[in-house]
Amino acid sequence: MKTANKKIRRKPSLQKNKRSNAHNTIKHLLADAYNYQEKGQPEQANFLYQRVLGQQPENIFALNGLGLIALNAGMLVLASEFFNAAHSVRPNHTTVNKNLGLVYTKLGDYEKAIQHYSYILDTNKHNGEIHAELARLFMRLDNTSAALNHYRSAFELNPGNPRNFQGMVQLDAASITTEDINTVEKYLLEPNLPLEVRCSFYFSLGAVYDVSEKYDEAFANYSVANLSKVISFDADKHVDYVSDIIRTFSPEFFERYKGLALNHSTQPVFIVGMPQSGIASVNSLLAKHDDIYAARKLDLIDNIAEKSGLTANSLQFAEMSIEDLDCERLAEFSKSYLSHINAMALDDDYKVPSRIIDKKPTNFLHLGLISLLFPKARIIHCVANPLDICLSNYFKNYSTDNRYAYDQKNIALYYQQYERLMAHWNKVLPIDIHTVNYDDMVNSPDKTSRQLFDFVDLTWQPEYIEDFAPTRKTDAKNSMQRKHNIYKAPARHWKNYRKYAHALIKELTLPGVAEGTTKAVNAR
Repeated sequence: MKTANKKIRRKPSLQKNKRSNAHNTIKHLLADAYNYQEKGQPEQANFLYQRVLGQQPENIFALNGLGLIALNAGMLVLASEFFNAAHSVRPNHTTVNKNLGLVYTKLGDYEKAIQHYSYILDTNKHNGEIHAELARLFMRLDNTSAALNHYRSAFELNPGNPRNFQGMVQLDAASITTEDINTVEKYLLEPNLPLEVRCSFYFSLGAVYDVSEKYDEAFANYSVANLSKVISFDADKHVDYVSDIIRTFSPEFFERYKGLALNHSTQPVFIVGMPQSGIASVNSLLAKHDDIYAARKLDLIDNIAEKSGLTANSLQFAEMSIEDLDCERLAEFSKSYLSHINAMALDDDYKVPSRIIDKKPTNFLHLGLISLLFPKARIIHCVANPLDICLSNYFKNYSTDNRYAYDQKNIALYYQQYERLMAHWNKVLPIDIHTVNYDDMVNSPDKTSRQLFDFVDLTWQPEYIEDFAPTRKTDAKNSMQRKHNIYKAPARHWKNYRKYAHALIKELTLPGVAEGTTKAVNAR
């Protein structure tokens, strides 16, 4: 008799079924929570993630998801708590460390951000994205050597990302090799290369050739870069806007505000002028004083101008009257401005500083508004050779601002309108403007810096200019050395491009344009 080989099937235990069902439930909850998150429904996602944690308190996917919800809501401290909880469970988890790097960067704790990004490189040193993040963080900490090394690694791992090449060029253009240039030019031959990538590469190559004193090659690359921008600038509209400002902020206008109860804080210091006129250098010099807080890039005055109807796009600008800017609104705006910027100082571990610097160049458009908001503010106006300024703008790859900067005629017009407006402010503003000339910074740094600190009413110290040696003591080809130097470009640099600057030279010396009329602009 043959015996049948039958499989013996055991009934699964009740406990095993419960574990399996629980696992499936958590899996489904996480999937649903993720879908809600992707659809922009954080409340539903939060509820499901919390249900997961009720069953598995150390589930890193739920902890990470809750961290992302908090991060997107701007609750950075709460986000860091969730991410750190996930990190304590899985210290080497790439996504968790990446998110911690991001949130600590936003919190301004760059050392901790570097620590978590470095954890990722411990398990994968070939992660080009992380090398690039570390490079940017080390730049913020002024560790240019480490930043350059990470940008170099990022470029070698991902040469098609123009930010990696741009970072190397910005830090040390002289370190760029022929092989590096050949790699970039190979990418530029690709017919489907996105225009913004192509544009960035050309700007960077222009800078490389400029430092190498190959000015023909430099200008050729800069020219193609600017043509690749395809950004429009309405010259007539800008001229009319400046005319509106001048007409509105008349001597009679300021007379109306005499004796009114305005904000008399002496904290604000505004550094204004054309971009590339030495504003960053003056800001760096003043920031050496312990009682001066140099704020990051601010749009606060722009926002106030928008709310006050003082922008080029505002339909109510032409009808602005004293009722539009009464004392109550001015007090509200000035209080909000000071609260915001002092909170920034506190976040950066500053006590309440005696002076706070707002270094946005285009605040020169709003000096009339600023003088009403803060009658005791200090205005520092940076000037330099017009052709140096204009060409430096032409050579700069701006992100979204400064739409005029990609055409020589537009740059010249914008510069003339800037000079026209500054001449008006010098006539009518009820507060003083201190002018700092780039040439004076180069030729008489001691005297110029003393005058600068006298103007902001703070004590000058000799060590403030110790690492701001004159141009003659630096190697013009060494970009890293130049980065630490107040004189980032030699005066009269434009002469190297004289044969390519015909349009600028012609426009800047054209009679009648400074009158600022639309007719004069169209006449060109």
